[in-house]
Amino acid sequence: MNLQSIWSALEESYGVCSDTSAPSIEKFAEGNHLSGGYWSWGPAIILFPDEPISSVQWMKIFPYGIPQTINGRLASAAEGGYLVKDGERFRSTEKGKAAAHQGLQALTDGIADLHPLPPNDLQCLVDYLVRLSDASFAAPDPPPKFCLTHYKNYKSTFDGTAPLNRLFVHYFKELDFYRMDSHMAAWRSHNFEGNRWEVFSEVWGGKNNTLDKIFDELSFRGITREEYASILQELVERGWIQQDGKTYQPTAEGKCLRDEAESLTDEYFFAPWSCLNELELEELASLAGQLRDGLKNLESK
Repeated sequence: MNLQSIWSALEESYGVCSDTSAPSIEKFAEGNHLSGGYWSWGPAIILFPDEPISSVQWMKIFPYGIPQTINGRLASAAEGGYLVKDGERFRSTEKGKAAAHQGLQALTDGIADLHPLPPNDLQCLVDYLVRLSDASFAAPDPPPKFCLTHYKNYKSTFDGTAPLNRLFVHYFKELDFYRMDSHMAAWRSHNFEGNRWEVFSEVWGGKNNTLDKIFDELSFRGITREEYASILQELVERGWIQQDGKTYQPTAEGKCLRDEAESLTDEYFFAPWSCLNELELEELASLAGQLRDGLKNLESK
């Protein structure tokens, strides 16, 4: 059974759900005059409900930006009354919790009327995702499960009446956050900063292989174009990528290293899927494909 093909189908389905819900979430954000920083501090409130919020905590899950950007967004949220300063860290206010949860309700509302599969089939698919997430959470290290553990706090954003589409999104994201755990465990042995690894991965992927493309793709991180140019030069000096005019590509050493990290990511991530037998994996593959096709058909109408 090709587990990667199952995961790819699930990723595509999530992508359609995300695109479909985006207008509803954006309407909520605009109606409440929430700045772009909401997409950092809003999730942080849900991820860390009982812990101080800081750039350090945030970057344990999303290590690809820079602390200054996150600190600025958290400080701005405090000025708006969504967070309150606690020494060098922050805690959520009731206003902040309400805004964070309302954003997730907008997500639910945005996909509630999608009917890509018969309810029984979608429930069966969700049940499989729950089993995979539970098996991932119970799996031995590596990887550590910081991302998955904290994403489970998103269960506070819906109740037993949530539509099945919302449950699909949640349990897909639990698995996605475990994949994030797996990938970080695969590359952190290189003692490399996350923003360097992200640029390296963009070059390795081949699509964003110039400075302009990388900056356009990743400018939301708060890293300047000049800083990305410096990161690319650092990767050249390390021997992981090479420059040909304005284009960058991985060296043989870099490609081998990045391929190994991807292989190790898959090894960690898919190991818990052994909790399903072959017949169950076949059913999961079928349901994942049907969900993807059903959502894409709805999207095209």
